[in-house]
Amino acid sequence: MIDITHAVNNRIQFFSKLQRALLLALIFSFVLSLILYLAFYPGTRKLFLFESLDKKGTFAESRFIPRDHPYTQAHWFTEDLLLGPQTDRYRPLFPIGTKLVSFFKGNDGTVYVDLSEEAALQKRTSSQTAAACKLLEQNLRKNYNMHKISISIAGHKVYEYTD
Repeated sequence: MIDITHAVNNRIQFFSKLQRALLLALIFSFVLSLILYLAFYPGTRKLFLFESLDKKGTFAESRFIPRDHPYTQAHWFTEDLLLGPQTDRYRPLFPIGTKLVSFFKGNDGTVYVDLSEEAALQKRTSSQTAAACKLLEQNLRKNYNMHKISISIAGHKVYEYTD
C-alpha cells in the first residue's frame, strides 16, 4: 500500500517553481481580500417586515444597512423602511411620501419615532395605520432589540409598545 503523505510530498516536489509561486500568490491574494473585506465591511444585514398585497401574513426582505453613516443604524433603518419594499408584491408600511421627522432614544430608554403627517393618510396600497405602527415596532424590536417604542404622527402619539 502506498503511503499517502509520501505520495503528496512527491507530488509537491514535481511542481515547478512557477506553479508553486502561482499557488502562493493565489493563497496570498485570498487572505488579503478576506482581511480587506473584514476591515471595510459595508454594513449589517437586516430583515424588513412588510404585509403582502395578495397573501395574508407578514413577509421579510433582506437589506444591508451601512456601518459608517452620520445617523445611527436604527435611524437609517427606519428611513429605509419608510421608503417601502423593494418588491412590488408587498405593501409599504405608510403611504409613499411619509418622512421620518425625528428619531431618538430618551433618557428612560424609550425610542421616540415621529413621522410626517402623510403617515396618517389611508391608502389602499399601504398598510392601515394601526397595522403599520405595529409592523414598524416589530421591525425595530427584532432588528435592534428595543423594549420601549413610542410612535407619533405629526407630534401626536398614536402607538406605544412596552415589554
